[in-house]
Amino acid sequence: MSPRLVVVFVAALLVVAGSAVPASAVMVPAPAAAADPSVVPQTITHLGEPGYNIVPVSQFHPTSTGTNPQRPSFRGGKHSMVVGSTGTAPPTRRSTSIPSAPKINVAYGTFNRTGLTAATTQLSTPPDSTGAMGINHYLEMANSSIAAYDRNNNLNRVGIAEFWAFAGFTGATPFCDPQIQWDPSSGRWIFLFLYCGAGTQGFVLGWSKTANPIPLDNTNWCPFVVTTGSLLFDFPKLGHNSNFMILGGNFFANPTSNNPSFTSSQVAWVPTPALGDPTPTCPLPTFTGTNFSPMKNGDGVTNTFTPVPVNTDNTAANGYILSAYDASGSNGQPGGPRSKVSVWHLDAAGVLHTDSDVTVNSYTPPTSAPQPGTSFVLDTLPGMFTQAVGDPATGIWAQHTVAGQGGRSQVDWYEFTASGVNLALTQQGTISSPTDWVFNAAISPRFDALGAAIVYNRSSPNLNPVIASQIRYSTTAPGTWAAGELILATSPAADTDRSCNVPAGAPCRWGDYAGATPDPFVQNLVWGTSEFNTASGFNSAWSDEIFAIVPTPEAPNTVRAYAGRQSSARVSWTPGAYDPLCGTPTYSVFAYQAGPNPVSQAAVTPPATSIDYPGLTFNTTYTFTVIATCSSGPSLESAHSNAVKIGDPSTQSAPRPAPTPSTRFGDPIQTGNTPPGGVR
Repeated sequence: MSPRLVVVFVAALLVVAGSAVPASAVMVPAPAAAADPSVVPQTITHLGEPGYNIVPVSQFHPTSTGTNPQRPSFRGGKHSMVVGSTGTAPPTRRSTSIPSAPKINVAYGTFNRTGLTAATTQLSTPPDSTGAMGINHYLEMANSSIAAYDRNNNLNRVGIAEFWAFAGFTGATPFCDPQIQWDPSSGRWIFLFLYCGAGTQGFVLGWSKTANPIPLDNTNWCPFVVTTGSLLFDFPKLGHNSNFMILGGNFFANPTSNNPSFTSSQVAWVPTPALGDPTPTCPLPTFTGTNFSPMKNGDGVTNTFTPVPVNTDNTAANGYILSAYDASGSNGQPGGPRSKVSVWHLDAAGVLHTDSDVTVNSYTPPTSAPQPGTSFVLDTLPGMFTQAVGDPATGIWAQHTVAGQGGRSQVDWYEFTASGVNLALTQQGTISSPTDWVFNAAISPRFDALGAAIVYNRSSPNLNPVIASQIRYSTTAPGTWAAGELILATSPAADTDRSCNVPAGAPCRWGDYAGATPDPFVQNLVWGTSEFNTASGFNSAWSDEIFAIVPTPEAPNTVRAYAGRQSSARVSWTPGAYDPLCGTPTYSVFAYQAGPNPVSQAAVTPPATSIDYPGLTFNTTYTFTVIATCSSGPSLESAHSNAVKIGDPSTQSAPRPAPTPSTRFGDPIQTGNTPPGGVR
């Protein structure tokens, strides 16, 4: 789910009862310059229909009580296709990995811990895992709880509450589909979650009174309810700009039936309090939304599905909203290959604009992800965006799971930057595997815009789901990721919970999304939350993992060796790039003979980039490698130097291939710009 309250609604969104239609509720077409001729301006009107309103929590009286929200037969839109439905057989090869030390680590070696679990959230499924980092706390949301962790105390949990108690409801009430974000413009947290019961439908949104999220209750937070009558605002997403929180979602009729009908996507927005305003009384805000019937993509023909407001990581005036053209038929129209992203933006005055579409590589819906030892497969969603993060000036990042090679799923990712008011595609790429299904991703830039991180799940017929991550620098080749994949958590068992095969043939509920956001203060960290599974069985057994991803140095290169006449060799190298925030690297030099493991090592203190390596055996041939280490961890091991024979300076030869590092330098994981899959 995405933060900042600009609302993108499906169906009809509400405003404060009795409010006049504001001038801001008019859509203004983007400037004609560089505009896509297929863009058709749409009129936006204020929603004031009976049954749609924003009210205090005390005025919402849900029909359903009790927790444990679960709608296994309906997530909004279609499921991913069951493996084999396209006639493509799963691979018979085992998941493989090339042992490689990561060029990535968890911050401070400790910022990787278990978060909320099914057991702590009333066995709800799927988790809908998400989270964000603020000044001193990481906030995690999953169905149906919120938890706070102290960054200054090894991520110890300092608060937890179920959604109904957090928002001030008097009795247990089923809520789901949460979103949480840090809003730098207002200096506070913003949130959104959906009522998942019978009767009058609606969702809860609001913000913290200050930057401190503790306590997790309505003495410190301002919650409000938007009622949506009989329509379900499914898959709600959150984002923001400098003045508004922005919402987006899909409206469905007959939400409690096994065959709900899509009506339209919509967007909406709510003004956020000014920076420094503690809003002690939580006055009811103005709620403005669209009333498309239905909302259309930039071509003016196809229905929008799942508009995702951008989690803007700075104080940008324009808040963008992205939607991948629906390829699955979830929007009530025939599916098929698609290659467009629709774009809108809400300006600082609260005026919504239709922008030019962005053309991307063609994509189609993915197949469901298999697991070992069971016919139950995991839902990979039907191809919609699940989150978007960034700054329009330096890069907005988004991703979705789509069909890949060999009938497997892959993640397509994108970076967009503003060209005038329209977004342009800066780069795009994939995370894919020759053996595994890759799915349920989240992507985010660093706060300093000097790189990005992506997190995702992988599974296959012989690999239980893992959580993995990769990073890139601003200098990494476009469309690729830096070498090395970091495994953050591994599932010990397949998911076979009660959501599987309900209705018959449906995949197990997984995700429906993960979270990734930049750290607003430690500018080279990206924080994330994702799901793994702890046990098989009827009861849900998912667990969240919370982590902060930090880059380690690039491997040194051009390692050269020169034989000494007695028991030493001169070894030199060229330093690789490194993140200034992790400090100047130190170096470890390793001496190899014929075997795969080094026979000795020596330390080098910067700024030196060479060493007279001591203690070598006369008349023996050696090669050398170098590893750079900074505060965030070690680099990959360099390629071997040329071979030298001690005592014979004439025996210089060409360097041999890079080594296969042992687990001394990090657990064996997949290398490459995209991970071929594998298990650690």
